Amino acid sequence: MTRRLPLVLKTAFAFDGPKWRPDTALRCTVGVAVPVLLGALSGNAALGVLASTGALNAGLASFTGVTRSRLRVMLISSVLMSLITVLAIWAGQNTLATTLSVSLVSFLLVLYGAQGAAATTVAIQSTMTLIVLTGLRLPEGLALPGGGLVLAGGLLQVLLLTVVWPARPRQAERRAVALVYRRLERWAETLPLDEYALLDATSLQEAWDLLNDARTHLRQERGSERTRQEHAELRQALRVAEGLRAALVGYVRADRELRQEGAEGERQAGVLAAALLGALRQVEQGVRRGEARSSAAWRDALERATAELRGPAGEALRPWAGLVTGLLSDLDRPPLPEALPQERRRGALRPALGDWPRSASLRTLLGRHALKYALVLGLSVYIERRLNVPHGYWLPLTVGVVLRQDYVSTLTRGVARLGGTLAGVALGALVTALHPPHTALALLGVGAAFFAYALFPAGYAAFSGAITLYVLFSVAGSGLSEGQAAEQRLAFTLLGGAVAILTYLLWPSWQGPGARRVLRDAAEAQYRYLLAVRSLWDAGQARHAQGGAGAHGDAAAQDADRASQAREEARRLRVQAETLVRAARIEPAWGQGAARARQERRTTEAALMELHAGAARSLSLHAQALRPAPPTPQVGAEFGRAAEEASALARRLGDAPSPPTPE
Repeated sequence: MTRRLPLVLKTAFAFDGPKWRPDTALRCTVGVAVPVLLGALSGNAALGVLASTGALNAGLASFTGVTRSRLRVMLISSVLMSLITVLAIWAGQNTLATTLSVSLVSFLLVLYGAQGAAATTVAIQSTMTLIVLTGLRLPEGLALPGGGLVLAGGLLQVLLLTVVWPARPRQAERRAVALVYRRLERWAETLPLDEYALLDATSLQEAWDLLNDARTHLRQERGSERTRQEHAELRQALRVAEGLRAALVGYVRADRELRQEGAEGERQAGVLAAALLGALRQVEQGVRRGEARSSAAWRDALERATAELRGPAGEALRPWAGLVTGLLSDLDRPPLPEALPQERRRGALRPALGDWPRSASLRTLLGRHALKYALVLGLSVYIERRLNVPHGYWLPLTVGVVLRQDYVSTLTRGVARLGGTLAGVALGALVTALHPPHTALALLGVGAAFFAYALFPAGYAAFSGAITLYVLFSVAGSGLSEGQAAEQRLAFTLLGGAVAILTYLLWPSWQGPGARRVLRDAAEAQYRYLLAVRSLWDAGQARHAQGGAGAHGDAAAQDADRASQAREEARRLRVQAETLVRAARIEPAWGQGAARARQERRTTEAALMELHAGAARSLSLHAQALRPAPPTPQVGAEFGRAAEEASALARRLGDAPSPPTPE
């Protein structure tokens, strides 16, 4: 546990500075402030707070997706939050009605939240709103007016964010891709790193999700060839970043070995790292401007630093540095636009509703988690109601926010939630002890909403502190506060976190044991990806020999599409394997199984490093296959080596038969 504790704390209290968003927070906060001010001026502070709740949640829903997707999610959030409000106020007076409502709605929200990051945000915020409003036990006569006010606040926020100050075109996509390069810069800044250091895949996956979301709308956008061109450039920049991320896994290990050779090795590694950092920073700045290009000057600096590498360790680092330089140079080639989707999904809720019957099955992990979540949350609400103590709703509120589908998220979110809530309750207690007027408290709630928005993407612990302050100040400012007992809120928060973690320990679904299987699947997907890229290469060589694409244009597009789909499948499994390997570092192991678990972790971590090294070479080969040149024997040999390594890794990780290696 001594090794796990620092990792748990580091994960729980991580703060991602580049995701701090004060500009976005300011725009969203205006939507929260307007209903609060109108309520205060009209003498109905409670009604203004209700409307601001709808605006708050619609604003949080706007943080995910491109413009059209954000609009859809904000509208869903506004309507759903309105219905939740009506149900919460109506059921809040009756213990049985509250328990059943929370259990059923939370079950459905878990299934809906599995549809993606935006749906997860809406589901969590809806659960929080349901628990808080049932806990306040508002008069039943306020149900319909309250629901209408929440809907009005949400629609006001939608209007402000989409009409009054809409986001600039491609701003979200540029920011997401630039953030991936910023992560790579951070790696270069902090060299040397541990040999098993691995860049978190979250930002990379978020960027791909965002670009894929944008891609579904390109067919509907009118006539902007420049828009499609920039989208293609951003996809190419992200593909390069994906290759760089994979290549840097091997680079880090070789860099560490070179630095251990003494002062000269440290100097050589430092010169190369400085050139790498400069090249990455230049690309990041260009992406933010909509110009995804690499600098010839920085590439020359990388090549000179690579040429100066000496000794066995320097020779080991040289191929990784060359691979990085080659990937960066691909940014200066014209991007190849990919085929647009044939059809766009119709209806925002239909995919989720269509999957619910299958997802709700107890034979699926999601179905079992949804049942566990609903039962534990309903039981927490029932116990809180039977205790009948002020602020008791903080118990189910904490359980609902902390309990996740996997142990690592449950534990780290529990620690983060506790730390953030402790800070928020302590600060809130100091302020409310001064007995400020309700109007001042409501305005302080608006200030807390600003920090909740600004901190929401950056760190869960910091966001938890801000949202705790928002709840405290908003409830107190509405005149509905049940006293100022900070110790009660803190005690129920502690108890809620303990209940969530104990629930997982008693009803677990461990991730670590599945790491080897998913790694094997990822290695096999990597092999299939190489086969698809080799087919693309061979077809390109044939066309090159004939002097152009000619009648082979459709076949070329199909080959390219198959290779892209294979790359996405390989990346999906690789990211899933990363998640499981990370989980194995934190999940507990007891008794005689502890030694086997440690050995398995070492095995899977080494396999993951090998998988990433192969991915880097595969992505480099894919870039070359997209732009066929005269036949090169070295490239064909590289295909063979990469395919054999992927096949050998799959064989070591499982009993799957070895597929034939392409010649």
